[in-house]
Amino acid sequence: MDGFDPHPSDATMKDGPAEYVKNGQIDLTVQPEVIAWMEENEWQAAHFEWHSIRRCTGGMSMSRVNICKSAVTVPSDQECKTTGDGFQFLAMHRHMIQSLKQLWPKHSEQFESFKKFPTTAEEVPQQWRADFKPWSATTLANAKIGDEIDKPENLSKFPDEGALGMWLQCFAGQAIPGANVQASGLHGDLHFKWVRTQNTDHGLGNQFTNIDNYMFWKLHGWIDLVWEKYRVAKGLSPDDPKLKDAVAAQCYEMDAIAQVINPDLDPGEPEEPLPTESGVFHTTVRPIFESAMNKCSGCHAAPSTGPQAGLSLGGEISSTDIVKGLVNKASKGGGQFKLVVPGNPDQSWLYLKVAGMAANAGCRPSASATCNTGVMPQAADGKPTVTSAELAALRQWIQDGAPAPTKQ
Repeated sequence: MDGFDPHPSDATMKDGPAEYVKNGQIDLTVQPEVIAWMEENEWQAAHFEWHSIRRCTGGMSMSRVNICKSAVTVPSDQECKTTGDGFQFLAMHRHMIQSLKQLWPKHSEQFESFKKFPTTAEEVPQQWRADFKPWSATTLANAKIGDEIDKPENLSKFPDEGALGMWLQCFAGQAIPGANVQASGLHGDLHFKWVRTQNTDHGLGNQFTNIDNYMFWKLHGWIDLVWEKYRVAKGLSPDDPKLKDAVAAQCYEMDAIAQVINPDLDPGEPEEPLPTESGVFHTTVRPIFESAMNKCSGCHAAPSTGPQAGLSLGGEISSTDIVKGLVNKASKGGGQFKLVVPGNPDQSWLYLKVAGMAANAGCRPSASATCNTGVMPQAADGKPTVTSAELAALRQWIQDGAPAPTKQ
C-alpha cells in the first residue's frame, strides 16, 4: 500500500537498455540489477503463473507449479473470457510498472512507454532498427484507435475499462462482451514484433523470462498509456479507490503466487494447526465469506498472504483472529466507520459494504482512510452477491454483539 523505497543500486546503475548477445544476435534487457531483483523476488515466474492461473478452466495452463490446484484462488475471470479479466490485465501490469519506477526512480526510463505506437524504425531502439518491418494495415488501424483513444468516436467503442483491456490484450477478432468491437490483438502484435529467434533467454517470446526484456516495458507502458488516456477522457480520477484497490489486489495476488513458487521467500514463523472452534461466527458467518459464490477470502485471506486492505476474512487463519481483526477496528476504506461495531450493524462498515448500503452511509474520507463505497464482493452490476439469508445472518451476529468464537 505504501510502495517501495528506492533500491540501493538506484544510485549507481546504468540507464537505458543492456545488450544481451547470443548466437550473434543482440537483444535488449533491463539492467542486470533489475533482473537480479526480479529473480530474487520470483517476479519472472510469478508473472508467468499469474497468466497461467487465468487459463485453468480452458485447459490451457502451462503452470510449472500446478497453480490451478494451489492455495491461490483461481480467478473467476479467466483469460479473455470476461471484461473483468481485461481490467485485471491492465491493473496487473500497472502494478509492476509502478513498483519498478519506485525502486529505480533515477532510471525510470527503463520502464517508460513508447510515446505512441511505433510505426517507423526511428521510434525503436537503435539495435532493432535494421530489422524493423512495416505493420499490417489492420494493426496500424487498431494502433491509431489506441493512440487516439480519447476521441469521442473511439471512446464510444468501449463501455468500460475492462472492455478496453480485452481489446488491447486478446487475440484479434475475439468477441468482447457488451462492446460493438472485436479484440485488436495489439498485445500479441507488440510481443511478437521483437523476438530474436536465436537469442531467447530473455526474449519477448519466452513466457518464463519476458519481463527481463527492455521492450516488454516499452510495449506494456504504451498499453498503460492508452488506458490512462481513456481514464482521463472518461473523467476518472487517479485517486479512484476502485483503481487503487484493483492495482493492490494484483500486487497481493502476484505475491501469493510467488510464495507458492518459492515458500522460502518469507518463511515467517512455523505454522501451527488451526484450533477447533464453534460459535455463530465460525459456523454461520465465516462460511459466507469463504463460499464459492462470494469468494471474499480470495482477496481477504490470512495476513501471511497480504490480504487486500489488510482485512482477513478466511483462509489459513482462526475464526478468533478474524473476529479480532474486525470488532472495533478502523476501516481503511470506510472513512470514520469501524469494520464491526458490536450491536450496531448499520454503523459497521463490513455490513454496509456487503449489503450494498455503503454509498449512502455518509462516509467521510480522511488523511488515513478513504471512502471506497462500492459493494463487496465486487459485482458487475453493482448489486450485493450475498443472499438475503446470508445478509440476515451477518446482521444478526453483529446485532447480538459480534460474539467471538469459542475454542474447543
